[in-house]
This record gives sequence, structure tokens and C-alpha cells, in this order.
Amino acid sequence: MKPRHVAILGAGPIGLEAALAAAEHGLSLRCYEAAAAVAGNIRSWGHVQLFTPWSMNVSPRVRAALDAAGQSLPDGDACPTGAEMVDRLLEPLAALPTLAPHICLQTRVVEVGRDGLLKNDAIGMPSRGDRPFRLLLEDAQGAERVEYADIVLDCTGTYHHPNALGASGVHAPGERGLSEDIIRGIPDLDALAFEGDASGWGGQRILLVGAGHSAQTTARDLEGLVRQRPDTIVVWAIRNASPTFGVVEDDELPSRDVLARHARRLALEETSPFDVRLGCTVEAVERSATGIVVSLRRESTDVETVVVDRIVSLTGSVGDARLYRQLQVHECWATSGPMRLAAALLASPSTDCLTQGSHGADTLRNPEPNFFILGSKSYGRNTTFLLRVGWQQVEEVFSLIGATVLVAGDNP
Repeated sequence: MKPRHVAILGAGPIGLEAALAAAEHGLSLRCYEAAAAVAGNIRSWGHVQLFTPWSMNVSPRVRAALDAAGQSLPDGDACPTGAEMVDRLLEPLAALPTLAPHICLQTRVVEVGRDGLLKNDAIGMPSRGDRPFRLLLEDAQGAERVEYADIVLDCTGTYHHPNALGASGVHAPGERGLSEDIIRGIPDLDALAFEGDASGWGGQRILLVGAGHSAQTTARDLEGLVRQRPDTIVVWAIRNASPTFGVVEDDELPSRDVLARHARRLALEETSPFDVRLGCTVEAVERSATGIVVSLRRESTDVETVVVDRIVSLTGSVGDARLYRQLQVHECWATSGPMRLAAALLASPSTDCLTQGSHGADTLRNPEPNFFILGSKSYGRNTTFLLRVGWQQVEEVFSLIGATVLVAGDNP
């Protein structure tokens, strides 16, 4: 007998892909999305252009479903923004009659457990799978309720769970108290510049922390603001003393290549419009009468302070493990991803997302029966995830679901 009901956490690209697969397999499903509309994470960076073209952002399953519904989809080499991806792909997908009734918006999954069991009960035993999952849900008004499921697919991603601003990934003294003053997403500076900088960023002192693609995007936009308002001061703090910015020789993604090389020039050339601090981390922050006082520490020198008006912290993100605190999930000690997949990724020589592929259905199993982490969250701190890997993960998990009742993974 096949499991009866699937709970999918998150209505982003992978969550909706999984929901469509569940519908195709004739399974009962619910897809929970904390935001007021699908793809809440992507909407929060809707102004940002993806590196990947439309041809790499639409799965065969989704294209077939929307084609059958008479919905035309973009294709080719143009790279969409997040907003375009939502408007032209994810909203039409979520509106399909096979999915729309099963998507629960403004419904946050607070915790997932096993009905009647704690984490340390029936350790590694398939009998845990005889009990349904118990999901604590919260609606937009804060009202809570419980629902149940036979299978849970965690597709919640990582974007809204940023790493700390402070050194070593530990919150800097004063950081938590200033959390409302620290921007942890990519600000829409291009739009603000066209509006005459209505936000007041021009002429201010701005600290940018981080060197990944999100920080590179923000640095590029801040450069435009500095050229428009030369009295703007940008301090760019980068942890690595010799950053590479992820430049890939003969990069097959032109947009990524242009951004990374531009960021490298901004950080390393003497003509940079920024005050760049390499090998530098945030030691502490505090508010003063003149602004936010930030203590910056280099390995080779004493702590120095800068005073800024705004802080943009783009130090990466990792999935929220609190959701499954009462489940038997074996996480990697280095990457925080599910252990089997993490081990396969760590053993892989590939460091570029374009060369990544799925590592097989077995790597997606957890000791907890019928619980799977899919999408970018499954990669933990590994940053080489690509959407097509998520599509492959969905295919592999539902091949297991369609074949038999899932049993517990072997104890790692």
C-alpha cells in the first residue's frame, strides 16, 4: 500500500515541482508556503537577474504541464530576474487546477515530529514509519493548528536564514541588538538610483560584508550609487585576504563571469571607488550618536573601528534545522546538509554548479523514514546547487514513492 498523504514544505521552484510530481502520482498533498504568495523567497530578491537562462530554469515536467494548459513559456538564452521567473513561470504553475487547491499560503510550518514519538524513540527502526508525521502550522494571524502526513518533503531553501555578520559565523557583540539596522538581502539600489535615491543611501557611509555572488551584485550596484553620488562612502569588508570571487575560466554562464570579474576589479584594483578591507572580519558593532560603530579585525593587525550609517551583511545562508529537531536526521558535521548527500558532495571533485548532477536516490534518504530534504537546503553550506539537480531529486524520490512504501534508511 502506498503512503496516502504528502506534505511539501515551501512553494518555491522545487516545492512546486514536487507538488506537481505528487499530483501526477495520484497522491494526496498539501504544499505549505509561509508567504502570502508562492515563491516568497524569490520575490524578496525579484529585482536580481539570475545567471542561468530560461532554458535552465524550466523543468521538463513543468514545461509539459503548462504546455498542456495552453501556457506559453520563455526559452532560450535570456536570463530572467527573480520577478520574471515568478510572474511567467511559478505563478502560472501554482494556478494550475491540479495544484491550486492544494497550496496553503500564509501557512508557516513551525515544527515537524512523529506522532507519539520523540527523536530518541525507536532509533533507526523502520517502525517509526508506521506513525504519521505531526506538523505544527501557524497562519498569518498567529493561530496554530496540527495536520498530519505520511511523507514530508522539506523544500524550504536557505535564503531567509542568513549567517551571522560577526567573525567566525558567530554573532558579533551588539549584532543581535542592531538586527533591525542590518540588511541581510540584496537591496534594490538600481531602482532607488533611478528614483533619485529616495531612500537616502546617497551620501551615506555604507559597510558591505561578504564576497559571494550576492555581495558582488550589491557591490556592483553600490558602485553605480557612488558614481551618482560621489560623497557616498562604501567600506567593503572581505574575510579572505586573497579572494577569487568564484571566477571560472571559460565560464559557460556569461552573466556570472561578468559579475565575478567586475567584483574582482572593484576589490583589487587601486582605482576602486571603495575602501576595501581584505582579510577583515567584524568583531563588534554598537550604535553611537554619530552612527553605527563597527570594530573590524585583521589577522595581522589590531582592531580598528569605522563609523557607518548602514550595514549590508551578505555572509551566506544555511537551512533551518529547527523544523525537524524531533526527527532522526543525520546532518554533516561540516556542511549541515543530510549526511549521505553531503558525503557524496564532499567526495566530488566538482566545484562548479554546471557540472553538478544528482548523486542518486539513496543519498537523499535519512534515518527518519519518509522524510526528505530537497533543493538548495539539501546542499547545506555547499553553494553548487542548481535547479536541475532539484528536479532530479524530485524524480528520484517519487520513483521510490511510486514503487513501494518507503522504509527507514540504514543507520549511517
